[in-house]
Amino acid sequence: MLDVSLTDIPLGTVTFPRSTHTAIVGPAGCGKSTLLQIIAGDRKPQSGQVRIGSRDVTSLRRARRPLLYTTSAIDAPSRWSVRHLLVAAARQRTIDREDRQQEIELATAKWNLLLDRRLDTLSSTEKTRANLARIEILKPAILIADRILEGVNPSENLADEFYRTLRVMGTTVITAPSSIVELGAIDRVIVLDAGRIVQQGMPSEVYGNPVSEAAAAATGDVSVVPVTISGNIVSSIIGSWETDPPPFQGSGIALIRPDSFSVAAAGEESDLIFGVEEASFYGGAWHVLGLLSGAFLLRVTLPGSLAIHKGKLMALRYDPSRFRLLAK
Repeated sequence: MLDVSLTDIPLGTVTFPRSTHTAIVGPAGCGKSTLLQIIAGDRKPQSGQVRIGSRDVTSLRRARRPLLYTTSAIDAPSRWSVRHLLVAAARQRTIDREDRQQEIELATAKWNLLLDRRLDTLSSTEKTRANLARIEILKPAILIADRILEGVNPSENLADEFYRTLRVMGTTVITAPSSIVELGAIDRVIVLDAGRIVQQGMPSEVYGNPVSEAAAAATGDVSVVPVTISGNIVSSIIGSWETDPPPFQGSGIALIRPDSFSVAAAGEESDLIFGVEEASFYGGAWHVLGLLSGAFLLRVTLPGSLAIHKGKLMALRYDPSRFRLLAK
């Protein structure tokens, strides 16, 4: 289990310490998959080096690097059965027959697999379970995973179980997650935008203090509200408020999380009249999308105890100290 380092490449110098879990996030086309392929050995950087420990592996193809690269697509013939997939993984580790059978049985029970099913007959979730079992049997020191849980319903709770398993094994994980749900099991987030690192840190740090729209969107739902600051007054489509000291003058944006709002109590002055357009209920709360003037959409999280329906008008309050103000 070794540190992975990218040195003097266009991104700068980045190190992934051993046994840590790092997520590469950012908008579509920002370079997440390209970066993973460079680390894995499927692409070469235009400049710089890829090092695993003290070893320069930049010129080595993937098969010669001490890592496992995987995506949501299983790298095996579709005619194989699940049993064939797991046996091949166990043989790759060159363990004896008795230990091989024991590991396959444990993985089968843990990931709820049907060994005689062909891979091409499995649903996306079943394929993912088979792939996760294969990874556990391979026990990689370094795992490079590109959207490995894509197409899996978050209610399956596979992310938590999978990352916990990798943590027990001490695997160094570098992943481009398929959903924000996976960030709950990650040590560090690296945000890319247009091929550059714009922020990195713990998921909670990036969520609470994003330095760009890309960082905010990559770590959770966010509404991007155009604002203008004159003196210490911020003006926007959702109202005006004071800020002291002002971070800039002129045009900019406010990055607003859905949980920055609350329902105004009876007789309490409101900051915003909000009309419900779409609403979904999960995690014990309402996740609501509303339409304001100028066709602007605002995302709001509201208590699950409320009666919510399309077209309902609601008086809301917000705490502008929670908004992140950025100059254009």
